[in-house]
Amino acid sequence: MMSDDSTTRPISIYGATVLLLMLLFFVGLMAGSRWVSPTLLLTAMDGSSDLLTRITVLELRLPRNLLGILGGAALGVAGAVMQGVTRNPLASPGLTGVIASAALAVVSLHTLSTPGALWLPLMALAGGLLGGALTFAIAGRRQLQPERVVLAGIAVTSLATALTTGLLLVSGAEAAELYYWLAGSLMGRGWLQLQMVLPWLLLPLGTLFVMQRPFRLLQLDDDLALAMGLAVGRWRLIFLLLALLLAAALVAFTGPIVFIGLVAPHIARRMIGNQIQHWLPLSALFGGLLLLAADILARQLAFPQELPVGMLTALIGAPWLVYLLNSRTSPRSA
Repeated sequence: MMSDDSTTRPISIYGATVLLLMLLFFVGLMAGSRWVSPTLLLTAMDGSSDLLTRITVLELRLPRNLLGILGGAALGVAGAVMQGVTRNPLASPGLTGVIASAALAVVSLHTLSTPGALWLPLMALAGGLLGGALTFAIAGRRQLQPERVVLAGIAVTSLATALTTGLLLVSGAEAAELYYWLAGSLMGRGWLQLQMVLPWLLLPLGTLFVMQRPFRLLQLDDDLALAMGLAVGRWRLIFLLLALLLAAALVAFTGPIVFIGLVAPHIARRMIGNQIQHWLPLSALFGGLLLLAADILARQLAFPQELPVGMLTALIGAPWLVYLLNSRTSPRSA
């Protein structure tokens, strides 16, 4: 019989996280090069404010906040899925070459042609799939030790980054814009970008949330999962493809944003322990929280300029990765 604490603790975590997310959402509507007071924010929402305030709040910051929450949720869930189905705590879209390879594919498309909006997520998906497959092939399909995956991911990421740089050197006038895009940013993303990326994120997220049973079984030993009737290889491939789709689709519209997929699942897992049924939803909440917070900081730290949000997430995530690697190699974790 489960204790009251094991039942009420996830509820309190959900409540606190959602409350903090709502608070940051309203701060995100107010924060920017032109701060909007709470009073003006309310008048903008009911349509009685001046035109500039309405455009600032409803056309610029509102879709940007929504994309930050949804994109962070996608990266958090993608990271949790990769860590869960490979049973590798260091697996994530940014550390397996997926994000860098998806970015390479998008830059290639921009450099060699004038792509339509539909082709961007498809090209990012193809690039991310190739990069992720190459990483796991180098690391070894059967013995996916975390350190080997990280090293293989670094190699694939370095290769993709070098090729991307080479393409930028011949891309002409678009190079400056693509360089900024490669830093990862939500600036300038409005309702159009949100509408285009929405189906690419909502459908995989919804699918993953309803496939809780096979996800929990994949946390077990393969032989035990097979004995319980799960087609392990097929389900692992399905989950990895859905995680890849989430990360690659977001890259197509925001540029590469790294480490959210590593940090958010770890925070969620520490909060819920062995209650795996809460891992994906909480990873989504923490991912949205981290990306929205990073985006708000990006608007303010270099005021009146704006920093790329991908730079801030890297500054947060890199020390976390060092901590995780040290904790795995310390005598206590041996």
